[in-house]
Amino acid sequence: MKLKYLLNKSTKKNIRSVIRFIRNINKKKYSKFNNYWIQCVKIKSVPNRIEYFKKICTNKKIIHFGCTDWPIFNPNKNLHIELSKCTNLLHGFDIDLEGIENLRHHVNQDYFSDFSEIPNIQYDVCLIPETIEHVDNVKLFLENVSLINANIFVITAPNCFSKEHITRNFYGRDQFIELVHPDHNCWYSPYTLKNQIEKYSNLKVSDVILLEKDTIVCCIARKNGEI
Repeated sequence: MKLKYLLNKSTKKNIRSVIRFIRNINKKKYSKFNNYWIQCVKIKSVPNRIEYFKKICTNKKIIHFGCTDWPIFNPNKNLHIELSKCTNLLHGFDIDLEGIENLRHHVNQDYFSDFSEIPNIQYDVCLIPETIEHVDNVKLFLENVSLINANIFVITAPNCFSKEHITRNFYGRDQFIELVHPDHNCWYSPYTLKNQIEKYSNLKVSDVILLEKDTIVCCIARKNGEI
């Protein structure tokens, strides 16, 4: 049986659309958009998330947000425990009070669950890995983060446009199937994470890095005027 008889009309139409797109893409990229809609973000890629964090945190003073890994704490894979092996000072921040008490058995340093508790000391790095997508009020969160006395701010989130994340989501019949942590409030992209950081705080993003095969967006930021 010929292929054309096996394809329904919708599939044929989609294939034709893809072929037309491929033929036209080199003629004039983004021809149907004006510059207002085109956001170009320069990126770098780093394959290993943990090794990257360890590299920028080794022998430094760190405050680490989302340190308890709720609700999937595993002492053999916990980033806070791993960082405690290479940092000069390591403070943790998390609203999971039970998780903090559990983490104290592994890392006996200071922990905070409210911004008012953070001391006014000079941190080398404020590390906020895969936390912002859980936050209820991102504007308020970033405003408070930018008050922390730190040389650099490292803020990461899952990348909605990574190949892995895109292929894991699909349309079912009258539904959309999405593989996502049930506590996530949003997805981020290289542009939208950078945009929110700069829109809602006094931080300026200097570098955007894609980690772990591009599944995670990482923004390196400093307070305005300190870059």
